[in-house]
Amino acid sequence: MSISNSTDADALAFLDARVLADAFRRRTLSPVEVADVLLDRIETLDGPVNAVVHLDRAATLAMAAAAEARHAADAPLSALDGVPVTIKDLSSVAGWPLRRGSLALDADRPAATDTPCVARLREAGLVFLAKTATPESGCKVVTRSAVHGVTANPYDLGRTPGGSSGGAAAALALGFGPLAVGSDGAGSIRIPASFTNVFGLKPGFGRVPAFPPDPDMPHSVVGPMARSVHDAALMLDVMARPDARDAFAWPVPFELPADLAEPMLQGLRVALSPRLGCNSPLSDPQVDAAVLEAGPLLADAGARVERTDPLWPVDPLEPFEVFWAVGCMGTVDGHAGARQALVDPLLRTVAAAGRDITLARYQRAVQQRLDLTAAAAAFFCRFDLLIGPVLPVPAFAVERDVPEGFADTDWRWCPYTYLWNMTGQPAASVPIGFTSQGLPIGVQIVGRAGAESTVLRAAAAIEQRRPLRLLAPAMARRQQA
Repeated sequence: MSISNSTDADALAFLDARVLADAFRRRTLSPVEVADVLLDRIETLDGPVNAVVHLDRAATLAMAAAAEARHAADAPLSALDGVPVTIKDLSSVAGWPLRRGSLALDADRPAATDTPCVARLREAGLVFLAKTATPESGCKVVTRSAVHGVTANPYDLGRTPGGSSGGAAAALALGFGPLAVGSDGAGSIRIPASFTNVFGLKPGFGRVPAFPPDPDMPHSVVGPMARSVHDAALMLDVMARPDARDAFAWPVPFELPADLAEPMLQGLRVALSPRLGCNSPLSDPQVDAAVLEAGPLLADAGARVERTDPLWPVDPLEPFEVFWAVGCMGTVDGHAGARQALVDPLLRTVAAAGRDITLARYQRAVQQRLDLTAAAAAFFCRFDLLIGPVLPVPAFAVERDVPEGFADTDWRWCPYTYLWNMTGQPAASVPIGFTSQGLPIGVQIVGRAGAESTVLRAAAAIEQRRPLRLLAPAMARRQQA
């Protein structure tokens, strides 16, 4: 493929990682040329969306040139050598700034080391294209910070892309590379994936090594986001490789599914639940209808689908609010003295609530989390997968932190994601439909601990039967000047 005009450049921007990697191996595409086109695309299209917060053209092109030399020598480092990837600005990249959306961090001090997932991607030869926007410390379900401003949804600039991996999701939707690093402590991969028509996987706790250790364990994990399930699986295969710095990493290697091109799900027991055993004061009939459509798609792939709801021993919101408040308290208190005043006001408000939590209440929350984890494990003795909503509504107004009618600190509207952070299980969002206004809808797939491969296979079965990932936002198809 010759990148001779803007139409070719638009087509290249939406090539899968697998296609790019194969073209690099066959030398029909150049990693340098691809990176250069994508950097130009970011500069042309990102302005009204604000997904990207850091570019280093020289560093990116140097990584691409090294990959090109390896392919010329028939010595690629991995199946993804030379493929571009964006990195959420909660993960450190050696030599690049780590702002975490915070005014309290030094803007001029580059990170000294790569975080484990970034180190694995670098070792595999991927090309770091940019860093993407996040709210401060990932503390919101939208992507807004005092450092970088507001990130908008490419499908409707008046709507949010969600958060906290909203920059990563918006970058994928716009064709800023086929792969993105995200992170998820309460839904931060799945929420923006659902809002922007991309795929996102929250791996189970310990699947992807992390460092430094996070006191919020097992809630927060790093995971892959992509426009295709297969690409995300290839990325997870790299990210999940061992790192001696993480004492909690799984000792069992990730097994890349062999049948993602045409997954057949015979024998899989799937529970389809419109509410996942939780309650939300919000619902959208179009979202509800789209989620239910996942059942017949999985049945067509051979799964045995049963409509049923899990039962929880306690409302998951009760312990989650404790862990969320204490986690925010730890973030704020991690800044010295006067720098705490620079922290996002919402984060400081939640941190103040965290300081009021008694030891007895925290201990009760720990026990409740254990009870929920045991109940989830029992449910997944009966079923291999649980299917339900990611969110009760499509993307809401970009100027808001939560839907209208709710306080910024109120999680009641959004009950379907954080439970799986507390239990440490893998969960994904895969595109399932659009509203009549053209807003994307994702369906959530949850698996038992260690079952990322099963989640990926089910997601691929849905994607194969409903290839909505091909429906890019209109602004992403504009020809570049």
